[in-house]
Amino acid sequence: MIDDPDELAAVVDEAVKKAFEEITAESQARRKDPFALSMSGLGRCRRAAAYAAAGTEPTDPDLVMTGENRTAHIGTAIHRLLLPKLARVLGARAEAPVLLADGSVSGIPGTLDVWWEKELTVLDVKTVGEHKLDKVLARGESYEHRMQVGGYALAKGARWVVWLYLDRSTGRSAQIVEEFGPDFQREVWQRIREIQRLAERPELAPRDEHGPGLSYQCDGCGWLRQCWGRSARSGTAGAQAHIAPDVPSMEIALQNYATHRDEEGRQKKLKNFWRAVVTGGGRTPGAYGRWQFYFTKPGKGLDQKAVRAEYEQQGRKPPEKEEAGRLIVRPVKK
Repeated sequence: MIDDPDELAAVVDEAVKKAFEEITAESQARRKDPFALSMSGLGRCRRAAAYAAAGTEPTDPDLVMTGENRTAHIGTAIHRLLLPKLARVLGARAEAPVLLADGSVSGIPGTLDVWWEKELTVLDVKTVGEHKLDKVLARGESYEHRMQVGGYALAKGARWVVWLYLDRSTGRSAQIVEEFGPDFQREVWQRIREIQRLAERPELAPRDEHGPGLSYQCDGCGWLRQCWGRSARSGTAGAQAHIAPDVPSMEIALQNYATHRDEEGRQKKLKNFWRAVVTGGGRTPGAYGRWQFYFTKPGKGLDQKAVRAEYEQQGRKPPEKEEAGRLIVRPVKK
């Protein structure tokens, strides 16, 4: 028997962790080949897609087969609850398997969320985190989502595609609708042909992510060490160094760092300026044309100045932690 509430809380927390890990293992076991190119991979990192299309043996299969993946599983649970009912209401079919003939032996497989044959419409449900729905609608669907649903539409000969975005925290939803016309079709085929070409030499394919510790996709990629070197570890930055092994490449890296550092400063100043324009004068939050603004609930943060003053009044030294030295990048003096 457990008598300590903290101990009981820790046991429950560990149980939740293990439950999600088991869900991951079970979901991966149901997949025919988690390392083959599928519809969901069309719009992701081109190097990963090239490895998949080429049939490259994964160096890090455990990164795909394990872990908690809570957000993904919660999204899957919403799909399982919503899709059958949504399809029934529309008179459509839920979770329809598709196979796009791309000229390869196996084709590109996938499972679309809803196929509404009467209206020749592919509908795909995407769940998003709290307060992310408006941002998605303002910016439009991501390239990854666009290519995935475009692949489904090619396979089914669709006329319309619908991205149905659903806020996981509130249940609020909104749609982006687009006709699957010749330009969209051409865009998807161009991506497929590009991946096929890159699959001939996948090690030369562009990296579209920033590496371990800086990219969620890299941290869960089955080809992590194949791409970033044998020292690469999921969740830990540093393997990126191998792309600048000599003085000329280091010179380029330093120049890029300085460029982005300076741009970051300029963008912050511009952001603060436009914030003052948008919120100044007591302007009322709400919709203004195609854009809107609002404020989240106010929160509380640590008042470091007050804490430091209180420690000093008590004659005590505030606790400190070791911090890494600042990185300084500047031109070499001639």
